[in-house]
Amino acid sequence: MNQNLLPVMETFYSIQGEGEYQGHAAFFLRLAGCDVGCVWCDVKESWTVSENQYRQIDDIINEIKLNNAKIVVVTGGEPLMYNCSFLTQKLHQAGLRTHLETSGTYPISGDWDWICVSPKKFKKPLESVLQKASELKSCNIS
Repeated sequence: MNQNLLPVMETFYSIQGEGEYQGHAAFFLRLAGCDVGCVWCDVKESWTVSENQYRQIDDIINEIKLNNAKIVVVTGGEPLMYNCSFLTQKLHQAGLRTHLETSGTYPISGDWDWICVSPKKFKKPLESVLQKASELKSCNIS
């Protein structure tokens, strides 16, 4: 797959509503695709991927710059289903701070400034991801 293409479910500029960066303005990049399937998921529309959702990373960065964002939160679905190395490289080259929201079920790819792991009951996080977590959302994964 082309490293400059990622499936995007939605993008928006908003205020981070939770965690250490609560209250900070951020640009949210929600990638499409998730195989965890939590029954309580509030964005089940992000689970599937269609061909028309693929976007060029350079186009995404141009959209981010139009919003004057300093922080980019990459979320999903499950963003680590994809190799995020080229994405984070381009975001850092643009002077942007990279934040990741993940279930931790896939190995970390990319260079992240902040990693929030939200463990899920149905598919437990990898120990290697938990070791790199900047913050951990409280959960019950027993």
